[in-house]
Amino acid sequence: MAEEPDEIDDTDDSDDADSDFGPPFSPKTFGGAFVWARGESYTSTVLRVKEGENVVVSTHGRRDMVVMLTGGRGVLEVNDGNEVDRVELLPAAPVTISPDRSYRLLAVTEVELFTVYSSLT
Repeated sequence: MAEEPDEIDDTDDSDDADSDFGPPFSPKTFGGAFVWARGESYTSTVLRVKEGENVVVSTHGRRDMVVMLTGGRGVLEVNDGNEVDRVELLPAAPVTISPDRSYRLLAVTEVELFTVYSSLT
């Protein structure tokens, strides 16, 4: 089985051995990420983003994507091509990610974000 793409761009990988995000998290420059569950029709990941960092939420190769803040304070920037809306995420309030917009998570404090999505294939 082909490996699912990371939640963010692969260039965000970090080899920093001193990362605060140990197993099961894979260290990233913004914090860490790991696949929490994977089934035939979905993948679920957990992202931890350090305070002050920002992460592009990618919809490449995904459909039916939903994100949910599980810890911290974060702002989701949504760009529809004409304007950027900024919405503070609320804990345990799922947000559907539309593939026709671009998204970026801004971590006000350290953030933990849960994602669920289906792959296009």
